[in-house]
Amino acid sequence: MIIKKNIYKALLIILFGFASSVEAARYWVAANDGTDKMWHDNANWSISSGGSGGASAPNSVSLVAIFDGNSTVNAKLGGNVTKIKQLKVLNGYSGTINLNGYTLGSKNNISLWGGTVLVSANSLLQTWKDLYIYAGGTVTASGDGSKIKVKSNTHIWGELTAPSGDSTRFIIKGGFNLRSGGTFNHNNGTVTMATRWSGVGAAIRIDDGPGTGRNFYNLKKTGRRIAYLLNDIEIENHLTVIGNGKINAVKPAGTSYDITIGGNWDLLGSSNFNDGAGKVIFNGSSAQTIDSPANFNDVQISNSDVSLSGNVNITGTLTIDPGATLDINEYNLTAVTLANNGNLQLEGGETLSITTKDTDSGTITYDGTATGLAYGNAYYNLALNTTGTMTLSADLDVNGSLKITDGTLNTANNDINVAGSWTNNDSFISGTGKVTFDGTSVIVTGGTGDSNDFYDVTLGGTSAAQSANAIAIDNDFEITSTGKWYTNCLAMTVSGDTTEGNGSIETTLAPTVTFSPANSATGVMVGSNLTLTFNVAIRNTDNSALTDSNVDSLITLKATNSNGSDIAFDAMIDSDKKVITINPTSDFSSLQAVYVAIGSTVENSCGTALSAASATFTAADIEGPTHTWSPANSATGVAVNSNITLTFNEAVINIDDTALSNSNVDSLITLKATNSSGSDITFDATIDSDKEVITINPTSDFSSEQVIYVAIGATVEDSSGNANSVSSAIFTAIDSITPSLTFSPVNSSTNVAVDSNITLTFSEAIRNTDNSELTYSNVDSLITLKTTNSSGSDIAFDATIDSELKVITINPSSDFSSEQVIYVAIGTTVEDDANNAISASSATFTARELGSTDTTAPTITFSPADLAIAVAIDSNITLTFSEAIRNTDNTELTSSNIDSLITLKTTNSSGVDIAFDATIDTAKRVITINPSGDFSSKQEVYVAIGTTVEDLYDNAISASSATITAVDSTSPTIVFDPQDLENPVPVTDNITLTFSEAIRNTDDSTLTSTNVDSLITLKDSDSSGSDIDFNATIDTTKKIITINPDSNFSSEQTVYVAIDATVEDDSDNAITASSITFVAADSTAPSLDFTPADSATGIAINSDITIAFDEVIWNIDDSVITDFNVDSLITLKTTNSSGSDIAFDAVIDKSKQLITISPNSDFSSEQVIYVAIGATVEDASDNAISASSITFTTADSTAPTVAFVPPDDSNCVPVSSNVSLTFSEAVRNSDDSAITDSNVGNLITLEYTSDSSPVAFTATIDSDKKVITINPDSDFVSGEVVNVAIESVEDTSNNTMSSTSGTFCIVDSTAPVVTFSPAHNASLVAKDTDITLTFDEEIRLIDDSALNNTNVDSLITLKDTDKNGSDIAFDATIDVDNKVITIDPVGNFSSDQKVYVSIGETVEDYYNNAITDDVLQLFAAFNTGDKDKPTVIIDAVITASIATDSDITFTFNEKVRNLDNSELTDSNVGSLITLKETDANGSDIPFSATINSAKTIITINPTSNFSSQQVVYAAIGATVEDYSDNVIAATIKTFTAEYLASSLSSPLNEKDVVGLIEAQAETAKRMIQHSSAPILKRMEWLRRHRDENNLSHQGVKLKFANSTLTDITNTFNLSSFVNNTADIFGDDWAIWSEGSVTIGEIDENTFSSIKGIKSSGITIGIDKIVDKNQMYGAAFRIENDDNDIGTSGTKLDTDGYSLSLYGTFPFSDKTYIDSTLGIGLLRTELTRKHVSGTLSGKRKGEQVFGSILYGAEFNNNQLTLSPYGRLDAGYTKLNSYSDSGTVAAINYNEQKINTARASIGLLVDDEVRIREITFMPNARIEYGKELIDSSDVIVTYNIYPNTDYTLNIDKEETNNFRVGIGADIEVGGGWLFMTDYERNQTESSGHENTLSMGLTFQPNSTSEYSFLIIDSNSSNRQIGLDFNKNLSDDWSVNTGFEIAKISTSGYNNTVQFSTEMSF
Repeated sequence: MIIKKNIYKALLIILFGFASSVEAARYWVAANDGTDKMWHDNANWSISSGGSGGASAPNSVSLVAIFDGNSTVNAKLGGNVTKIKQLKVLNGYSGTINLNGYTLGSKNNISLWGGTVLVSANSLLQTWKDLYIYAGGTVTASGDGSKIKVKSNTHIWGELTAPSGDSTRFIIKGGFNLRSGGTFNHNNGTVTMATRWSGVGAAIRIDDGPGTGRNFYNLKKTGRRIAYLLNDIEIENHLTVIGNGKINAVKPAGTSYDITIGGNWDLLGSSNFNDGAGKVIFNGSSAQTIDSPANFNDVQISNSDVSLSGNVNITGTLTIDPGATLDINEYNLTAVTLANNGNLQLEGGETLSITTKDTDSGTITYDGTATGLAYGNAYYNLALNTTGTMTLSADLDVNGSLKITDGTLNTANNDINVAGSWTNNDSFISGTGKVTFDGTSVIVTGGTGDSNDFYDVTLGGTSAAQSANAIAIDNDFEITSTGKWYTNCLAMTVSGDTTEGNGSIETTLAPTVTFSPANSATGVMVGSNLTLTFNVAIRNTDNSALTDSNVDSLITLKATNSNGSDIAFDAMIDSDKKVITINPTSDFSSLQAVYVAIGSTVENSCGTALSAASATFTAADIEGPTHTWSPANSATGVAVNSNITLTFNEAVINIDDTALSNSNVDSLITLKATNSSGSDITFDATIDSDKEVITINPTSDFSSEQVIYVAIGATVEDSSGNANSVSSAIFTAIDSITPSLTFSPVNSSTNVAVDSNITLTFSEAIRNTDNSELTYSNVDSLITLKTTNSSGSDIAFDATIDSELKVITINPSSDFSSEQVIYVAIGTTVEDDANNAISASSATFTARELGSTDTTAPTITFSPADLAIAVAIDSNITLTFSEAIRNTDNTELTSSNIDSLITLKTTNSSGVDIAFDATIDTAKRVITINPSGDFSSKQEVYVAIGTTVEDLYDNAISASSATITAVDSTSPTIVFDPQDLENPVPVTDNITLTFSEAIRNTDDSTLTSTNVDSLITLKDSDSSGSDIDFNATIDTTKKIITINPDSNFSSEQTVYVAIDATVEDDSDNAITASSITFVAADSTAPSLDFTPADSATGIAINSDITIAFDEVIWNIDDSVITDFNVDSLITLKTTNSSGSDIAFDAVIDKSKQLITISPNSDFSSEQVIYVAIGATVEDASDNAISASSITFTTADSTAPTVAFVPPDDSNCVPVSSNVSLTFSEAVRNSDDSAITDSNVGNLITLEYTSDSSPVAFTATIDSDKKVITINPDSDFVSGEVVNVAIESVEDTSNNTMSSTSGTFCIVDSTAPVVTFSPAHNASLVAKDTDITLTFDEEIRLIDDSALNNTNVDSLITLKDTDKNGSDIAFDATIDVDNKVITIDPVGNFSSDQKVYVSIGETVEDYYNNAITDDVLQLFAAFNTGDKDKPTVIIDAVITASIATDSDITFTFNEKVRNLDNSELTDSNVGSLITLKETDANGSDIPFSATINSAKTIITINPTSNFSSQQVVYAAIGATVEDYSDNVIAATIKTFTAEYLASSLSSPLNEKDVVGLIEAQAETAKRMIQHSSAPILKRMEWLRRHRDENNLSHQGVKLKFANSTLTDITNTFNLSSFVNNTADIFGDDWAIWSEGSVTIGEIDENTFSSIKGIKSSGITIGIDKIVDKNQMYGAAFRIENDDNDIGTSGTKLDTDGYSLSLYGTFPFSDKTYIDSTLGIGLLRTELTRKHVSGTLSGKRKGEQVFGSILYGAEFNNNQLTLSPYGRLDAGYTKLNSYSDSGTVAAINYNEQKINTARASIGLLVDDEVRIREITFMPNARIEYGKELIDSSDVIVTYNIYPNTDYTLNIDKEETNNFRVGIGADIEVGGGWLFMTDYERNQTESSGHENTLSMGLTFQPNSTSEYSFLIIDSNSSNRQIGLDFNKNLSDDWSVNTGFEIAKISTSGYNNTVQFSTEMSF
């Protein structure tokens, strides 16, 4: 009973739940009116899909919201829908649900199969269960504040765009599942996984792996649960884990995944992350930090800036990629393995624990305060960038380079090995340690100071080269290898022993050049540039630098070879001077041979010249193959059995690069009848072995005279990929058809009328076989006409032939007899014009006389006969009638109508029609039926004819038929599996032969599994191969033979299987012997072959390396190997796998079987090269190669070098020195013979350079053949220069060293001796004496430069008294022998003057022996006679003025004393001086006086300062004398004390100075503006008055009372104006003027005074109107501009003159461009008020300026609106000037002022007419912005010329506002007045008010201007201007102005006015 109740309850719950679910659904049914509909509107919801609206909107937890395809209208929330039961968006809904800033929540899943949910700004989409976004569904979060919260899992098959922003915006409490095909747009937002599930946790699943639309931006894990990965993921920014939760990179099944992160890694605790066996990859593009208490497994650093912010433990491998950096930032780092290809940066204080360190690659950098090597003592690259000292605790091994950027490296007496380069940019303390360079090194020491030098140095590697600095080695240097040490012309100082061993010290690396393309290169792209790459920087051999402008001259570029024609090019050289790039002016031609060369025209920095070099290469083939047709196009008479050939000029292949063969060439050819639209002609084509000739063999002969069309498309190419051109030919076959012949009556005819003629009708014109023409006279002979047959009796006849030579008519001489049988014949006696002779032909017919009758129907005989069997399948069927027949309608039977009479079917009369073609013979007795195809084997054939024919007597036949059976003729067919040529075939496959029918042995016995083996052949390769054992069986149907090989086939084995004609069907049709071959699958990895071979030696240094594979290869991931990815497969290093990388570029050929490795530069000489390829490629069958490598050694390609000792003539040697020549390697004679002591002398030249005289010597060579020692027979001559030279020698590799030489000098140790004249202590020397210094040998300066008259002065000291005396001015010269210096004092010596002359230790002889005063007396002193009085100069500290605190000095020209011969002292000198106010009568000024020790200067120091402008009187009487008793004359001087000069501060601190400078700039701008504004207004005015007559008459008369001027007018054709009235310009010009007054002010600021502005000017212009919208003209303006600066009287007065050209040009009827361009001159007077007084100056300037305006006009009746935009620009240069007047005078340097302004504005004008006056008011408003307003000014005080003060005027963009009103007033008579007022307001700095008045006058024919010039022979001159105007016929007005110069008395100006009226 309880069970039943529970069942009832369950049923009720189910029923109720079902009812509730149905009732709870709400369907979106909003009507589509083009607008979004609101969610809360009940009208939009229904209880059924597509139902009527009106149901309550879903807004409660009991309702489900469903969107489907019945309404796709967009939905929009108008309020919160906090929690509904469920949201479903089904397929078919394509609209958008816009949350519109509200909340939409679902208690259950949100499921979207379609449509879009738009989570707009401040909206929230929330589900308490899962979020499902299926394919077709979209959720898009957009705008600030949008949020998505999912309290369970998120599943994405469609598209989800996440909210941007912080971690509160997108929260998931379950898993994140991005399924295959889904898209997640992270929107730079954060996904917060607040996982709530215990156990394994929630999944992060990215099915398609990381990528665009599949990555996180920020990922944050919160809470205490787990999120685990199901795939690799990528986080583009930060990962944060807080709380106790965990991200588990190991899924529950145990697989580990990788995380790629582009931002920071921030974990809270050690349990936050489990990496498993996965990897974390840091690949950001900006700085990243790692803070991970949790362990990593593997870490990969791919970013250049990753640092630790906490200790990190890595249980696997730390990988640092190339270019990446990990800075551990003083934190501890633990890792098992380090794979460092980048940079690991250490601070020094951290703990580093790495089990397996990387010393084969990468860099370890120490920075910060590191003092110890935390990484250990073995490195690849080591870099020090510390602030302290890094001290070694053991020997240091660096497999790469060592660089000291900052800090000190102290060896602490330990040794260092460096395989790469050494760079010291700071400090190195060598101690007693040794540095060994054991690789290829470049050494930058930083210098030779104590912080740069080495103790011991060993070269144990290939080479070391000094760079940038000299090197100092405090102890020993040795070379323990065969390497070379290159000093590169830098000093190398070794304090201890130098041991070269088998190595050598070289001066420099001789320049070599590598050409690209390389010599003999082929297939070079025709557009290629050429490069010449040098191993060292180069220069011209004259030491000048190579530049882009001179490098062309070094290069030879020719076609073919050195004798070819020049190829034009442009060359340039890179900044390192190592690469010359040659850019040919045009592309090379196809297959062009190009020769490029450079001579010995460049050298390295040591002067070693390049050996001339050249290369020849061949340009790529870029021309498609050409071909020739045979027969040629349009050929005729081609034999019908001809083949067609297509001959190419080069070998061709298919366009897809596959080879052409006989099996595929057919597809390239089109062969048709007539033309390209004709029917196909079958053929077979072949191609020759050279792939140049295609032969087309038609399957059958062409028809006679058939037109043949043959073509080939662009389907083949040459080996360079150049396709052929489409081509075709049409030719005509020869006429090969014999003329056909028709007899009438036809053969076998009966009832022929007895009087009939006989005709022979030919198908074409005929002739005799001897080519002669047939005529009536000769045609008879061709015909035979007999009775009965050919043996009958002749019948007489006469024959004729028609004019077309086609019809012979035979006319018997008499009628035939009734029933007579007639025989007519013609032999092979005629032919057509193609020589086709007819065959002999005959016919027989029976004549019948009219009236005879025949009543018997014809009978029929079938062949094959009825019921015949085994009829051949290709048989024809004939119906033979007993007599001639015709259609029953009496019409003739022909081959064209006979088909319709015959029935031919399969089986019987109801069978299927068999196609056929029927013919009837000429006798109309035999019908031949030719089936279109052969009968089938054993086919039954039914043939019939109805009662459709009759004889010639209307006797119809009876219907007749026959049935025949075709023979069984079909042999069984075979299908092989595998098929013929199938490749690959699994090696385990069986082989089956399936027959089309049951088979048996050919002896009719049964086949069984026992005997079937004997029928089968199974062999290796082909029919001649070895047998393959097998077992064969046959099935019960006797149709399938199965061959089971005893063992698997071998890899790629070719298998041959065959069966002979040994079986048949039951009709004895034996099979055709058949065979196939197939290829077993490839199970063998490709083999490879390196070139050069392993261990090869002597390999050319420019060799490429090839790896050849025996089959096509692929990347291991099956992708194609290309030129772009092949590099990554190859390792190329020096020495071995641990060597340094060699840069290269690799390519793979089209066959994918040959990799070519081209090193970027040549190998070094004798370099060991390691090349390898890993197990990284495979064949098409996935068989990967094994990793392989080789090493080889390059050839010795370096010529020997020689070092001379002594090295050069800069180091002189003792006279007893020997000379040695040390070679870099063993040498021999150029003919390969050995150099011995007996022949070495032949190679040496030793001679003095002075006269080329030889030096006798004996030479020897050491046993190593590396050192030649030259022992002169006697000592060298002292002071001589010796030249030593050696002829060309070579090393054992035939590398030739060119002959070379050096010079050295022999020591001269004696300094020159000098003799003075006058001699030392000479007396009474004449005062005008010159002084000479004579040397006993030629001298020069001690810096080895030559002496000349310009520099010799500086060597001499000439002083008064002694070496401490005052200088005596002089001019010195030296003679041409450089032995005598002559000193010429500028003035005479004074009386009794003691003169001191000396020369310092400044010259030497040409052997560097300098004169010294410890050996020679280098001075002389002598005395002159003294008769001159001393002179005195009285002056203040400042020249020409006296500062208020100045001292006054009395300076004597010689030493003075009291008149009593007592010495002047400070205590008695004051009594000699007078110092008073104003003059000698003034009051005394107290002072103190002193005299200098030389007794030449008395200094007066006033007790107090002078007052400003105080007049001071200073005097000394005749109270002192010189030491020769010559008394001075009394001397006085008066001074005015001025401004205190010592307190002059920066002039720019004075506002008036800054104001003056700024005012000049503002004036310059204003002059430009005022020059342009009237012109622009003029053009505006002309547009206002365009409809009026603005033209004028300029009546001009020139009056000259001077013959010369008259002659000039005649010369320039102006005679029409002389005393005559004429128009200068014609009638279409107008004259105008405008005057303006501007008043303004620029406000005071912190630096500059207020500036008041007053400007006035007048502009006069003339212009010509081209049409109503276009004009041009010129204008001249004069303007005065006054500026009052400040309030003290500083002023600026500027006159300006400008000339402008202008024009207006229409764009359309409404738009126009106004433009003006002008130049100007400025003349400025400046007045500056200063506390020291008034200063003034004048300044000039030049200007250039322009404006361009674009505007439009819009007219409304008389009102016109003209908006416009304008750009004004100007440039002013103000010349430098100085003001003057006081001590504060300033010099102003040249000032350049740049201005530019952009403006927009609106001009409004109207027109009002009042009687005769037209009034045109106008107004404007304009806004402008200064774009450029800059000027730099440098000023200096005149008294302090070396102190500059700079003012930068570079104003920020300022706004300008311009408003104006004005009017034009036209009063008639040609006069027009213009006036306007404008205010220009500059934002926050000033304003201008401008009033302008203008006048335009349009003269007419009643006006006349007279210009009067009178220049008589006397001194009277007169110039005048008159104006006459006729106001009416009887009234005129005259006005004039004259200036007359009357003799020398001055000028007389006259203004006169008169009027004349006639009565």
